[in-house]
Amino acid sequence: MGARGRRKAEAERPVASPGETPMFLGEYRHGIDAKGRMFLPARYRPFFAAGAVLTRGLEPCLYLFTLPEWHRVAERIRQLPLTAPEAREWRRFFFGGAFDVVPDEQGRILIPASLRAYAGLEGQAVIVGVHTYLEIWSPSAWQEILERFQNGRIPPEHWIGLQV
Repeated sequence: MGARGRRKAEAERPVASPGETPMFLGEYRHGIDAKGRMFLPARYRPFFAAGAVLTRGLEPCLYLFTLPEWHRVAERIRQLPLTAPEAREWRRFFFGGAFDVVPDEQGRILIPASLRAYAGLEGQAVIVGVHTYLEIWSPSAWQEILERFQNGRIPPEHWIGLQV
């Protein structure tokens, strides 16, 4: 196998075995066709093969969860008190915008029109690995996020509270 073949095999190799919790990393750019279908990164397809949940993100992006991770997140949200207005609002936003998606045989998911509009997705998407889930961004919105870091618009002191 040549160098190009090894790179392709490495890029397509899953980061964990199916059934294990994957760590989603990296940035990928994929097209969105006229029907709203988008390819998932090849190395992550095995983790979404049984299905996934796609929902609105907090910024103008989408979150794509594996089913096990979706159930973990949903359980944490379920435990929020119904008497808290913020909890009810969060449930409406998060669950009301959620869709079950199953990749087709080619590894594409269908992004519903309402979610494409929410995230400003037209023709292209940036898929970002965020440890336990993927975020899907419009290229222009993702570029704005990167520029905030690269241009120093977010000072290092901003992150002190995270204690990383």
